[in-house]
Amino acid sequence: MEICRYTPDMKSLWDKFVRDSRNATFLLTRDYMEYHSDRFEDHSYVIFDGKGKVETLLPASIHGKELRSHGGLTYGGFILGPRSSGASPSNPLTWLESLRPILREEGIDLLLYKAIPHIYHRYPAEEDLYALWRMGAELQCRNLATVIDVSRPMHSSRLGKRAVKRRDAAGITVRSTDDVADFWQIIIDDRRTRHNTVPVHTCAEMQSLRDKFPDEILFFVAEAAGEILAGAVIYKAGDVLHLQYAAATDVGKDLYAVDVIYNALIFDILKDAKWFDFGTSNEDGGRYLNEGMVRHKEEFGGRSIVYDQYLLRLGDS
Repeated sequence: MEICRYTPDMKSLWDKFVRDSRNATFLLTRDYMEYHSDRFEDHSYVIFDGKGKVETLLPASIHGKELRSHGGLTYGGFILGPRSSGASPSNPLTWLESLRPILREEGIDLLLYKAIPHIYHRYPAEEDLYALWRMGAELQCRNLATVIDVSRPMHSSRLGKRAVKRRDAAGITVRSTDDVADFWQIIIDDRRTRHNTVPVHTCAEMQSLRDKFPDEILFFVAEAAGEILAGAVIYKAGDVLHLQYAAATDVGKDLYAVDVIYNALIFDILKDAKWFDFGTSNEDGGRYLNEGMVRHKEEFGGRSIVYDQYLLRLGDS
């Protein structure tokens, strides 16, 4: 086994392994990871077998004496290829055991491991969770996310008949757009008014990412009489539709235009997806749950999964 720090000349090798993996999404390709490289110092690893073939990747960033997988992403643990398995010589337990002394030599004391939620797996891939437990890792953070099973959605009048009635009564149509600037100010105004925050991405960043991933990052607007009432950014990661942003104008809120977008995506435009992920509703490392936000998401028939983060103390034997 050979453990190497990622270097830019490995980009093609990295991205191919991501595409062929059991559990990675486009967020773990280099073009997505590096859009905020000015804010997060990359410290990723590539592990090769004895014949020069990639065994696994660990997307990561360095934060003092802590390695995070990855500081700028919601998830990013070991990327598992089709050859690795729980019982094979090459598995997450052996990788962690081999990586630990290397990290210690680099002065790194802690590994914060953000597991990839199972709904994003293309094929079962939770050997890493077993390995973390064997290594004595602690569950550091558990965030609650609300998800709809698109293949068999739970009955919800808000997502179904009520959305259709509102759409028809107001003459609302939903369409895709190539330009996030069509509705980005709506997102900004909503974040400022409701949460006193700003979007994680700038308009320019969001547009740049979409231009690099036109099949995975999708923009939609709801409009009536030529007026844009709401907009949404959807990340299409395999079988999962992740709601990155959604907001409406004051008029759009009165007409429940965002509900109309959800209905159109789930039952028409992107109906072949498996999951619709509204995202998490937590603060303070999962210890605070915004129950109002959860109830709102559950009104559409969503129920819960968890986004877990583990802390491995590298000095422990």
